[in-house]
Amino acid sequence: MRGRTSEQLSLGEGFIDPSLFELDEELTRVDELLSNREFVKPFEAVFSPTMGRPGTDVGVYLRMMYLKFRWGLSYEEVEAEVRERLTWRRFCHLSLIDRVPDATTLIKLNQRFGDDLVAQLNKRLVKHLVKTKSIKPRKIRIDSTTLEAHISYPTDLGLLHQTVKTLTRTARSLGQKITSHVRATQKAVARLGASLKSKSKKQKTQLQKTLRSVAALTQDTLHKSRQALATLEKRKAMVSEKVKEQFEQQIALAEQILEQTQHKLDGVKSIPDRIVSFHDPEARVIRKGKLHKPNEFGRTLQIVQDASGIVLASEIHQGNPSDKTLIVPMVQRFKKVYRCAPTELAADKGYYTPENLSDLQQLGVKRVGIAKIGRLKPHERWKQKSRWFKRLQRFRCGIEAAVSMLKRCFSMGRILSRGSPATRIWVGFSILSYNLWQMT
Repeated sequence: MRGRTSEQLSLGEGFIDPSLFELDEELTRVDELLSNREFVKPFEAVFSPTMGRPGTDVGVYLRMMYLKFRWGLSYEEVEAEVRERLTWRRFCHLSLIDRVPDATTLIKLNQRFGDDLVAQLNKRLVKHLVKTKSIKPRKIRIDSTTLEAHISYPTDLGLLHQTVKTLTRTARSLGQKITSHVRATQKAVARLGASLKSKSKKQKTQLQKTLRSVAALTQDTLHKSRQALATLEKRKAMVSEKVKEQFEQQIALAEQILEQTQHKLDGVKSIPDRIVSFHDPEARVIRKGKLHKPNEFGRTLQIVQDASGIVLASEIHQGNPSDKTLIVPMVQRFKKVYRCAPTELAADKGYYTPENLSDLQQLGVKRVGIAKIGRLKPHERWKQKSRWFKRLQRFRCGIEAAVSMLKRCFSMGRILSRGSPATRIWVGFSILSYNLWQMT
């Protein structure tokens, strides 16, 4: 059942100086935007209007999530700050006697609403801004960036240790004791770390030997886990189907990790879709050509921004797909949502192909500011020296600042949630907070 908020001050608040409750210009503007009932309708539909006890109001939830991502706070920190700050209480429509939702409540609401509702929230905000003529998305820029996953630097031994540790813990939680190789794999990882510090000629041979022994221990743990799962199904034990399904997924993932480890031992250097984390199996290795970070681990984000600075759309992709294959579908979706194509588009060289330029012009984009890779022909050189092309290239550089702001100030520098759905929720609220901040 959906909860309610306090629209009026309580009796005790009447004895407090009213100036202590005054919101600044930013919070006042954000409060006006979030007070639009169109934003919260999809969230309210999740709750039953009659059944259940009153829960957290959707408006309180959205405002607390804005505060969290706007100032880069943890769930526990935003709970404490809203409880202690009078202005933040007032912004969240909570009186002094109202209970502040705790951190676990916010996390559970994220899981209950899901990533689709958060994506709809951003779309509704942008459509509201277009409808009220606050923005006119006619001139857009597109860029991609890396979303770093919250995982340790992956190694084959470390990944096998994660596998053994997780399978053993899950089997014990289901009441099935299996032989634990956790200490043995942990010691192997520690010995390897010590041996890498010494410049020995036998280092590579020792690494292969240690990796084979740990892979054998992981194979034994996997075998015992399959037996434990078969025992549970045979006895029809009173175990949650969700936990049992999770155990099955972990076993399947362990099989993939052992398979790629065997490829590594066989001398295969390139392994497609290589798993880099047992706890976030959809994270991938991403190489963007950065000198200080040659290898990043996570996902790729494509964002579309207009001249006002509002992020109109975003897409998360597994791994690092080529930008050349993504720009035309993004413009097609843009045209479908806003019922017209942008008049001007700017992007970097990574999006350039002659086919993309032709397709974008057929979609209705009048000016495409994408520099060509390689040697220029006379008419191409003349085009890239024209005023409108240089103006679009300068306009394109502005999206780099937006990406930097999202990562430094809106909690998108490192995604602390694991899994693709949780990552989409995290990025959705980061972009929502950024858009709301842009409108203040």
